[in-house]
Amino acid sequence: MTVPARLSAPLVSVLMPSYLQAHFLPRALASLGAQRFRDWEAVVFDDGSPDETAEVVRKCGFPVRYLRSEVNIGLGAALNRATAAARGKYLAYLPSDDYYDVEHLAECVRLLETDQAVYLAYGGVRWHDKTALNARNPSATPTLRPDVRPGEEGRIADDPNPGPREWPLPSGNLLALVQVVHRRDLEAATRWPERGEVVSDALEADHWRALVRRGARFAHTGSVSCGWSDHPAQRHKIISGRGLRGNTWSRQGFGLSHYRRHYGVASGTKLRWLPSDQALSVDEEREYRFLPVPTPRPRGGREGLTILLVGSLGFNPERVLALVERGHRLHGLWMPEPDFWDRTGPLPFPGVEDVPHRDWVDHVRALRPDIVYGLLNWQALPFVHEVFQHNERTLRAPFVFHFKESPMVAERAGLWRELTTLVTRSTGRIFASPELREWFSLALGREFDDGDTLVLDGDLPTRAWMTDDWSDRLSSSDGEVHTVSVGRTLLDDVAAIARSGVHVHLYSHGYMRRGVRWAGAGSDDRVHVHPPVTGREWVRELSRYDAAWSHIFPSHNGGDLRKAVWNDLNLPARLGTYAAAGLPWIHLANEGHRVAVGGLAGRLGVGIAYRDRDDLVDRLRTEVASRNGTTRMRAARHTLSFEHHVDRLTTFLEGLL
Repeated sequence: MTVPARLSAPLVSVLMPSYLQAHFLPRALASLGAQRFRDWEAVVFDDGSPDETAEVVRKCGFPVRYLRSEVNIGLGAALNRATAAARGKYLAYLPSDDYYDVEHLAECVRLLETDQAVYLAYGGVRWHDKTALNARNPSATPTLRPDVRPGEEGRIADDPNPGPREWPLPSGNLLALVQVVHRRDLEAATRWPERGEVVSDALEADHWRALVRRGARFAHTGSVSCGWSDHPAQRHKIISGRGLRGNTWSRQGFGLSHYRRHYGVASGTKLRWLPSDQALSVDEEREYRFLPVPTPRPRGGREGLTILLVGSLGFNPERVLALVERGHRLHGLWMPEPDFWDRTGPLPFPGVEDVPHRDWVDHVRALRPDIVYGLLNWQALPFVHEVFQHNERTLRAPFVFHFKESPMVAERAGLWRELTTLVTRSTGRIFASPELREWFSLALGREFDDGDTLVLDGDLPTRAWMTDDWSDRLSSSDGEVHTVSVGRTLLDDVAAIARSGVHVHLYSHGYMRRGVRWAGAGSDDRVHVHPPVTGREWVRELSRYDAAWSHIFPSHNGGDLRKAVWNDLNLPARLGTYAAAGLPWIHLANEGHRVAVGGLAGRLGVGIAYRDRDDLVDRLRTEVASRNGTTRMRAARHTLSFEHHVDRLTTFLEGLL
């Protein structure tokens, strides 16, 4: 509800941003109503919550200034709008999932009133660490940083780095919002960054740093006076993880795709995504601004298919726009908790209309798709299987199952029944490699018919990234061999490779780069660590090198795929990245064994297969001199784009109708 302004302004405005937390809100409001200090106003900003938030506020028992956005605009924008509406001399924060002790406001205000040099007062906080399920009592500390004691808060001014893994927050945040009451003199200079500028779990940490850099002095009240909540839907966990889901630790339930879905970010919205820990950083404006808008082609009088994509897209999600260009209508029904690297909707580009997850059964029934297309990796199996069962009972549309990886992990995760059901009972099935198709044939004791089975890699990039923006080779200027590895560093002996005279350039995300340095590889001047590179930059940046590392491992299957492990069957997504940049693939020869990477490299003539390190150095030097592998890869790279195969995929799907 909206209440009339008081005749006199309150001393403290308590800002309460809330989204989808009507179940927490009564506790927060009750803790505010119980404050011994009474000269405050409550400013609740309902950030587009599709729950009972408005009703909870209406029944709280004291006047509240209730502001609402019809759509979710993000925490930064919510705080800016609440700040603009606040009339108090001081600002306090009470996120709807946290709570105050009865003396919290009184102690913070007393400190601010008695010491004019203090800009920000904070009470200590109770919180649960990662052993919370077994802990009898929560931690009670002045701040969230074990290395910063009261009186040392100014140290954070020049400390922008994420915290160690044992800290409760990967961003290294000093103070939870709930702890803080502060003056307003620096308000104009320290507005909160909004979603259109950046999405980061360091929002609070950066704000406190900005205040300190402008001379703000912080001070602790000397007591613990508030509680910081611990649950899976906390914003910092949705962005960077580090939390319990149920009773187990999980890498799922956070990352860019989960953030989009949880907050209802509109399809086509591009984000600058800067998590502080594991989740991959992405600048979607930079990455997708050159992505062509698909224009549906005439299909000779044939109407395009209505395709329901189910599960996740893995890497290179923009590839599906080639289906839109062929006149097909795409709808996305995404798995609820994708892994942090996996891509689901809402997507940052137009062309795929999302199906609301909350009542997807009714929406899918009304949609009546021509094809239900389940994909891609083992993490999506539970949800893809659920949709498959619904389709069998009601829709009875042709169901296609496209599997990328990994049957061995699916088995260990207890998903073998779901996996084999989808492989054997789907109308059509698509395997990522010929070796994976043969492995399933051997494992299940059945042959797959070519009419309902296709081989197509699931992570092929779009041809749009295969530009002719070639760069000069580094080896042309220094005469040395330069190799590159993108993504996870799968080389156990990076330092040894460098000592053999071969440069290794690693394009990895922050936590992976730290791992390289911890291994000691960074001490060699032939090991070079670079930030991630986006699709539009692949050719210009990576074509400087002579060859690229696939995943390096010895095979032991002896040519019998019954003995194969996942490394034998996998075609890593990085192969398409390397192909775009015209780089031949480095891989172990593994003579006498069946390996998917080696098989594909051999068919295309784009591999540098080596037996040992001396053999590798010789072959790389030969490549530097001849550039035969580069020439063959530049000629063949279009065959590793999704566009090269999309008509074959369309023909396959239409044949199942």
